[in-house]
Amino acid sequence: GKTTIVDLLIGLYKADSGRVLIGNTPIEEADIREWRRKIGYVPQELTLLHNSIRENITLGDPEISDEAIWAALDQVNARSFVEEHPDGLDSIVGETGGKLSGGQRQRISIARALATKPEVLVLDEVTSALDPETEATIVKNIQALRGKYTIIAITHRPAWTEIADTLFEVTKGKVIENAASQTAN
Repeated sequence: GKTTIVDLLIGLYKADSGRVLIGNTPIEEADIREWRRKIGYVPQELTLLHNSIRENITLGDPEISDEAIWAALDQVNARSFVEEHPDGLDSIVGETGGKLSGGQRQRISIARALATKPEVLVLDEVTSALDPETEATIVKNIQALRGKYTIIAITHRPAWTEIADTLFEVTKGKVIENAASQTAN
């Protein structure tokens, strides 16, 4: 349900009924490639390559500068652990990121999405496999991004409801808008 809605928003699927709008433009009338370039997506099942931190963030895109990488790492509070590695951005993360903690892998994945300077950041259950303390850190880092991006967080986790401006609940195939969190600014 929830992930399917995001897949519709990204344009991976076409709606059987109803409409998907980007602003006031129906998605089928939009330049879908241009629209997708505006989206930073972090899936639930994150994938890190057995390569450097730099390569895991840029995915080989030569247009993403080290300056953009460091800016993205700063946004997710990951600069310090990268600088602690002797090889910095050139540090190898190991197979599936095995040399990093779960929270570090997640922050590298989010930095990957941010390095392209998206307008929309989609986070699909990004903290579902993390302990509550690491999750709280990630949520705090995402909360600090408020106002810089439109953030869509797909989650079952209560920590996210505390920072949400608007909540939508998907139940039995229906989308229900709930009141915004009173703690959100």
